[in-house]
Amino acid sequence: MEHTKELLSIKLADLLPSPRNVRRHSPGDVQTLAALIASQGLLHPLIVSERTSGRVHRPGKASKLRFEVAAGERRRRAMLLLQREGRLPKTHEVLCELVPPERALEISVAENSGREALHPADEFDAFKAMIDEGKGIEDVAARFGVTPLTVQRRLKLSALSPKLLTLYRQEGINLDQLMALALSDDHAAQERTWFDAQPWDRDPAAIRRKLTAGEIEAATSALVRFVGIEAYEAAGGVVRRDLFDDEQSRFLSDPALLDRLAIEKLETQAAAIREDAAEGWKWVEARLTLDHQGLRQFAPCDHKTRRPTAEESAALAELAQREEELGAEEQLLSDSEEATGDDWERINLEQQEIEARRKAIQIALRTWTETDRRRAGVIVTVNRTGDLEVIRGLLREEDRKVRTELGGSSGADDGHRTEVSRAARGGGAGGAPASERREATMPESLVRRLAAHRTMALQAVLLQRTPIALAVLAHAFVQRAFGDDYRGSGSVAQITPQLSAGALKSAADDLEGSTAWQAVELARQAWAARIPAARAERLAWLVELPQAELLELLALCTALTINALPGAGAAFEANALADAVALDMADWWEPTAASYLNHVPKSQIVQALKEAGPGMADGGVEAMKKEALVACAAARLAGKRWLPVPLRKPPV
Repeated sequence: MEHTKELLSIKLADLLPSPRNVRRHSPGDVQTLAALIASQGLLHPLIVSERTSGRVHRPGKASKLRFEVAAGERRRRAMLLLQREGRLPKTHEVLCELVPPERALEISVAENSGREALHPADEFDAFKAMIDEGKGIEDVAARFGVTPLTVQRRLKLSALSPKLLTLYRQEGINLDQLMALALSDDHAAQERTWFDAQPWDRDPAAIRRKLTAGEIEAATSALVRFVGIEAYEAAGGVVRRDLFDDEQSRFLSDPALLDRLAIEKLETQAAAIREDAAEGWKWVEARLTLDHQGLRQFAPCDHKTRRPTAEESAALAELAQREEELGAEEQLLSDSEEATGDDWERINLEQQEIEARRKAIQIALRTWTETDRRRAGVIVTVNRTGDLEVIRGLLREEDRKVRTELGGSSGADDGHRTEVSRAARGGGAGGAPASERREATMPESLVRRLAAHRTMALQAVLLQRTPIALAVLAHAFVQRAFGDDYRGSGSVAQITPQLSAGALKSAADDLEGSTAWQAVELARQAWAARIPAARAERLAWLVELPQAELLELLALCTALTINALPGAGAAFEANALADAVALDMADWWEPTAASYLNHVPKSQIVQALKEAGPGMADGGVEAMKKEALVACAAARLAGKRWLPVPLRKPPV
C-alpha cells in the first residue's frame, strides 16, 4: 500500500522522544554519529508524529505544537550534542517525515527490522577509497568520529591478501586472525602462514609467532632498550609494528645490526675507561652479554669500601625513606578496587630507579689499590634491564697465576666470588640479588605470602631427601666454622636452630590449609609420638636409633628450620636447595582467590590467563568486574599449573 509522504522542516527544539519508538536500548555514545552528521549532513529524515497530549498552553497564545520521534532518536540526540557544542545553530531545523500517531509504532518496528549492518570488509574498502581520493587520515578520522589509529587499522586490513579478505567475507576466518596476519605486508607470507597451518594452529598468537620468527621483540629485549629504537631505525633497521596490539608491539628484523650498534656503544664506554688515567686498569673489555657461565672464568679482585660522604649518606637515607613510602602505597593499592595498572607501573618504575641509584652509590664506594688495578680489569656490558653495566676489579686466570707465582694469596679473591655470582644472576655487582627483589607490580604482602608457600613446599620435599637435608645441616656447620657468621655462645656445638613456622604463618594466613603444611605436620606428629617426653632420655634414645631412622628425623628437623622469606638473607641458598630437590611449585600450589587472585589487580589476573594458554583470556574477561573475574580465572586456571614469577624456577 502506498502512503503519501509529508515532509516538514521542524525546529530541533520541538522534537521529543516518542514512547512508540520500539528501540528501548540504544548505545549512550553518540559522538561518532554526531561527527558523521557534522561532516555528511542528515542523510535520512526523522520519522515523527504529532504529539497528541501535553501541549503547552499560554494565555492569549496558540498552543505550541511538538513532535515525537518514532524513528531516529539517536540522530536527534547527536544533533542536540552538536548544538550544545555550538556546531549547529539554536534555530536549526530538521527534515522530518510526518506520519499519523497510529502508524508510528509499526514504522518504528519496520525501520529497526530487516536492517543489515555494513560488513567490516566493506568498511575497510571504503576507508581505503577515501584515502586514495586524496583525503588525509586525520580528516577521515574527524569526519567519521573515530581516532586516527582506527583509520590506520582499517587501512592495514584493507591491504591484506584478497584471498584472505574473500575468506573473511565467507566467514572462513575471524577478525582476530585477520588482525594477526596484518603483521606482515607480504601477501605470499600471509597466505602461507594461514593456508599451510593446521586448523588447530591458526589462533592469533600462533600466527604472530610464525610471522615474527627470527625477529626480536622490542618489549622483552635488553639490547633494544640499550640501543634504542630510534638509533636502530636511523641505521637502516626495519621495525615491524603491530597496530592491533594496545601496547603497539614492535619487532626488529635485523638482529645482527642491533648487535653491532650495541657493541659500538659499549666500545665507546670501554674506550673512555681505558683513557681515564685515574682508572688505570690492566684491561677493559666490552661484551654484549655476560651470564653466570661467562663470569665463572673471572675472580673478583679484593677491594675495600670507603665511608660514604655526607652527601652520599643523605642520598641513601632519602632513597630508603622513599622506598618505605612506596611500600605503603603498594599496600593501599592492594586493598583498593580502583587501582589501575598505571598505578602499579608508576610504583614499579620508581622502585627500579631507586634500586639503580642505590646501586650506583654503592659501587662508587669501592676502592682498589694501584697494584690490584694493574693486574685486574673491567668488563663493560648490558644488564638485564637494558642499562649499561660496568664491572670493575675482575681477575682473569692468567692474572691470578701471575700473583700466585709472585707468592701472593688468592684467598681474598675467592672469598669475594659470591659478588661476581650475584652480578651473573641479574643483580649486578653491588646490587640486591634478583631472587630477593620484589616482583614487579606485586605488593610486599603478596610476595611474602608466595614465599611462605614456597618455603613450606621446600620443607615437605626435604623430608624425603635425607642426603640433601644432611648437606643442608653440614652447610650450617660450615657457615659457622668457616664463615663470618661465627659467634661464641654457651652451646657446645654452637648451633641454634630457629623454627620458621611462626614467620611463615604470619606471612601467609592460608598456609595451614596447604598440602605442604599438612605433609610436614603429619611427619612432625608421627615423630612427636615416638620421641621420649623426658629431655634427659632423648640423647641416649637418639644414639640407639637406627641410622636410617636417625637420618629421617634429621631431615625433618632440618626442614623445619628452612626459611626462604624475603629478607631472610638466604635467597641464593634457597634457589640452590630448590634445584637440588627438583622443586616444582605447581605440585604444591595453585592460584585460587585466597592464595593469589584477590591480592592482585585485574590487569595481572588477565595476564595470568594469557600466560596459562591459548584462549584462556577469551570471553570478554577484561570487561568483567573484579569479583566475577576472580571466580572465572580461578576456574580456568585450576589444573593448568600456571605459576606467578616468584614461584617459578629462577633463571640461571
